Amino acid sequence: MELKTEEIKRIEEELSKYIDSEVEFILKVGNYILSSGGKRLRPILVLTFAKGIRGENHPNDYPLAIAMEYLHTASLLHDDVVDGASVRRNRPSANVVFGNDTVVLTGDYMYANALYLFSTYGNIDMIRNVSDTVKKMAEGQLLELKKIGDFNITEEEYFKIVEGKTAVLFASCCYVGAELAGASREEKDSAYRYGLYLGYAFQVIDDLLDYIGNKERVGKPVHNDLREGKVTYPLISIRESLNEEERESVKKLLRDIHPDEKHIKEVVDMVIDRGGKELTVKKAREFVNTAISQLEIFPENEYFSKLFKLAKYVVEREF
Repeated sequence: MELKTEEIKRIEEELSKYIDSEVEFILKVGNYILSSGGKRLRPILVLTFAKGIRGENHPNDYPLAIAMEYLHTASLLHDDVVDGASVRRNRPSANVVFGNDTVVLTGDYMYANALYLFSTYGNIDMIRNVSDTVKKMAEGQLLELKKIGDFNITEEEYFKIVEGKTAVLFASCCYVGAELAGASREEKDSAYRYGLYLGYAFQVIDDLLDYIGNKERVGKPVHNDLREGKVTYPLISIRESLNEEERESVKKLLRDIHPDEKHIKEVVDMVIDRGGKELTVKKAREFVNTAISQLEIFPENEYFSKLFKLAKYVVEREF
């Protein structure tokens, strides 16, 4: 699916416009990660919902779309420090280049700057929604840390993590876009649910790509979740089919601080052979279908057609 539009070209041009700190390192770190690329799905959602409802984008749509990308960028900066990542989008991660302390504080700045943009260009309803989103993002990160190495993580706990990591920010982008266009409460709620279920699907496929993707296309090393002791949906989906010996093998891998690559490959093959790929894609498609159903309330036009196609694309990407 072609995601680059005239609106996103403008987003790319203005990404650094609102990073106006006098601290040079903030400019360097912020521009380093913002210039590394990305699909810009979050600003796309803001702009497309606003345009789909009102028929056009207004000037204030852009700083708020950019603000949502800042929130995403801040979360990436913090995630890379927490995970000890070394590669992001096929180049050294910012924490490797600039150091953990600088990257954490730059992430804090970008969170604050995003909220400042909402106080300037948005309204209290948007601020309330986005502030709640940032809170849930932090809760998701903390829960993920708590559940590292936990073979028995429940599906409910896993999706609570997914909600914080990805889904709630997608949802907030859609909500902001709808609010920008003066949508009704019912429309804003449907927009939020579309983004939420789109985000669930996106992260589930992301977790699958960590099993079956390749480093070049994913943009970072694969099998990192297992290497870091994280249990995600591909493993959860086949967990009940494992015998006691297989369970103990997986538990040992999750506890191992420095697992060997042979052991990682054995567990990856185990998940794939038991149908983990198919079960994960099935779950993602269920979320996509739920997301698409939320669009029924909106008018039929090219912009909501794009959102329909975007939801389908989330499951098909990289396959």
